[in-house]
Amino acid sequence: MSARKYLSLLFAFMLAFALACGKGKEVVDEGEDDGALKTADTAATSTAAATPAAAPVAVADAATINGLVKFEGAAPNMPAIPMGADPYCASQHPTPAKDEEVVVGPGGELANVIVWVKNAPNGPAATTPAVLDQRGCQYHPHVQAVQVGQTLQIKNSDNTLHNVHAMPAVNSQFNEGQPVQGMVSEKKFDKVEGTPFRVKCDVHGWMKSWMIVLPHPYHSTSAMNGTFSIANLPPGNYTLVAWHEKYGQQEQQVTVGAKEQKQITFTFKG
Repeated sequence: MSARKYLSLLFAFMLAFALACGKGKEVVDEGEDDGALKTADTAATSTAAATPAAAPVAVADAATINGLVKFEGAAPNMPAIPMGADPYCASQHPTPAKDEEVVVGPGGELANVIVWVKNAPNGPAATTPAVLDQRGCQYHPHVQAVQVGQTLQIKNSDNTLHNVHAMPAVNSQFNEGQPVQGMVSEKKFDKVEGTPFRVKCDVHGWMKSWMIVLPHPYHSTSAMNGTFSIANLPPGNYTLVAWHEKYGQQEQQVTVGAKEQKQITFTFKG
């Protein structure tokens, strides 16, 4: 073999070897990058596992506040509502309806008291609408609490003209007529109203209702027998508020443990 041919073969061999090494380097680099990526993913997973999200309070651990609102003293005699100006309204009450400002049961229980937890955590959003019905030319219910963002359905069950004039202090007021029986309007409040506000009808001056807007579902109203109940409350220390349109507001401190059934009594004096 001539020297020239030998050198040509040697050069070809070295060139092939260099190309093979370069490809090997590329493979190694890709492997190193893949390993680094896997290491970063592993570190991120480990960090997430080390700081888990706070778990919500299980319903099984939640507490319930059951209560009674009493009235002390002689119950005031509420006047009959003068509905004669609207014959339809008068026809809906064979016995004249009485003003609902103070409703006291036979055992001295006080109805229409809004009770809520003042410092409760923001709870789950309401999935069912609240309802304000105009029936018999009165508002039903007379008092209620709704949640921020909850749909409020306003119904006219009467065959007469009503208008709903809501007068919140923080949210926007609205004044909407409902001239046709069966009409339904929907409203929402996007801010908390920490003090109950009045809803009235400008057509029928005796019609009134009271409403509060809360950021959570931990509220109730006292029934005709004075009872109320607030369920699914996370264990903790709270301030419980009871509000009546004539007799004002009271507060009590209450502590509830896991699965505890707490009994609370409010007494309003006439």
